Amino acid sequence: MLRILSLLYFAFILSGCATNSFKVLDINALSSDRDNNGSFKGLERIAERAPDSTDTIRVNIIYLHGIGYIENPEDAPLANAFISGIADAYNSTVEEKAVASRCGRDDEDESRRLYNSIQITDTKTRRYKTTLPGSRLELNDLACMDRQVMKVDGNIEYVIYRVFWDDIFWESMQAPHVGQDALGRKKLGALASLRRKYNGQLKDKLVNYGFSDAVLYLGPAGEQIRNAVRGAMCSAALDASGFGFREQGAKVNHIDICQIAALRKIETDPFAFVTESLGSKIAFDIMRDAMTDGRGNVYDDMIKGTQFFMLANQVPLLSLSDISETDRVIPEPYSNADRPTIIALSEINDFLTYELVPFYRNMLSKSIREDEMVIDMTNEAERNRLIDILGFNVVDMRVEFSPPVFPFVGGFVDPLFAHNGHVKQPELIAYMLCGAKSGQLNVDGCRGLSSEFLQGKNLLRDIREDAPLPPAKGEAAARSGK
Repeated sequence: MLRILSLLYFAFILSGCATNSFKVLDINALSSDRDNNGSFKGLERIAERAPDSTDTIRVNIIYLHGIGYIENPEDAPLANAFISGIADAYNSTVEEKAVASRCGRDDEDESRRLYNSIQITDTKTRRYKTTLPGSRLELNDLACMDRQVMKVDGNIEYVIYRVFWDDIFWESMQAPHVGQDALGRKKLGALASLRRKYNGQLKDKLVNYGFSDAVLYLGPAGEQIRNAVRGAMCSAALDASGFGFREQGAKVNHIDICQIAALRKIETDPFAFVTESLGSKIAFDIMRDAMTDGRGNVYDDMIKGTQFFMLANQVPLLSLSDISETDRVIPEPYSNADRPTIIALSEINDFLTYELVPFYRNMLSKSIREDEMVIDMTNEAERNRLIDILGFNVVDMRVEFSPPVFPFVGGFVDPLFAHNGHVKQPELIAYMLCGAKSGQLNVDGCRGLSSEFLQGKNLLRDIREDAPLPPAKGEAAARSGK
C-alpha cells in the first residue's frame, strides 16, 4: 500500500511539472536595442482614433483564418473563440458570443441565410490547367465575408468581419488533388478510413486541410486569394461607412467593389487586422503591395496607422518563396503615425511559426549588403532606418501555453494547440485589447481587464535586462564579404 501511495505521489509531482500555464516570455521590438522592451497599442486603444462625431467607441476588425480551416457547421465557428474571449474580458454575456459556423448564417439555424454577409467573386472564370493533360479546374467565386457585431462595456463596439476563403478554394482546387485522401465532412474517405485514428486526424489537420492551403497560396491561385481579401476589405470599408451589404448586393467582384469604394468618401472608425497562421502571410503580402504600388487606394487608408495581430504567423517560412533576382521595392515613406505595426504572437512550441524580430536580425547577419546599405543594429538611428526600409514596425510577443500531450511528461506539448490556441488564453486576449508598454501589459485605463478569468492573476511580470546580440557594424560588413 505504501508503495502504491508513493507512486501516486510521484505521478502527481510529475503531473505538476508537466502542466503549462500561460507565460509571457518576451515582448521584443525590432526598433529596440534590448529584449522585453516592446510596446504596442491594443484594440481598445486603437479606437482612440475613432471620429469624434459618435459616442460609441468602435473598432472594425478584419479576421483572416489560416491553414486547415474548412467551413464546417460541425466544427467550432471561425473566430468564435476570439469573439468569446473579448466578451469574457469585459464579463459580458451578450448573445453575439455564439456565432454561426457558416458565413452569413443564423447562429441557431445554419440553413437560414442572413443579410450580414456578401460574396466576393472574380472578374471572370479562371481556368487552370492540371497535371492531367486535357483537364482543367475552374474558379469564379473567391470568398464569403460576414459581419459579427459585439457591444461590450457600455459604449465599446467590436465589429468583426470574418473572411472565409478556404471553403471555396478547397472545393475548386484542393479537393480534386487531395480530396480522395481526406476524411471528408460527411463520411470517411476510402483511404482515410484505413488509417489509425490519430494518424488520420493529423494527416487531415496538418496536410490535407493544412499544408495544401499553403501550397495552393504559393502557386498561381495565390493572387486570387489576395484579390478575395482585397475585395473583402473594400466591401468592409463601405459597410463600416454606412453603405451596407444590402446596398452592395449579394455578390460583387473584387474590382467593381473596390472601384465603388474609391469613388465614395469613406469615413469609418479604425480598422485592425487579426490573422491566423497562413492568414498572416496573406495580410502581409497585401500590406506590402499597397505600400509599394505607388497608388493611393482604400487599402492604404485601412493600413495606415493600424495594427496586425498575427497569431502563429508564417511570414518567415513562406517568404522562402519570395526570393527573386529582382530588387525588392522599398515602401513609400510613412510618418510615425501612419506606419502600421505587426504584432506577432507566437507560442514557442509551435512547429510552424518563426518570430519576426529574430527573422529580420538573422536575415541581416546572414545576407550580403552593399557598403552603403549595411545596418548596425546597435545604433538607434540605424534601427530606425531598417524600420523605414521595411515600412512597418515589428513587435514579437513570445508566449507559452500549450499543455503536454502525454500525462506526466512535460517534454512534448500539443503542437496543434500551440498553433491554434492563442485566442483561448484570457491573458493573451488582455494584451490584444490593452496593448503593452515597455514589455508590460498596459493596464492604465483599459476596460478589457474585468474578466473573472484574470482575477487574482499577476499580470505584471519581471523584466529581464538581457540585451540581444545583434552583429556590430564591422561584423555585418565582414559577413557580407566586404
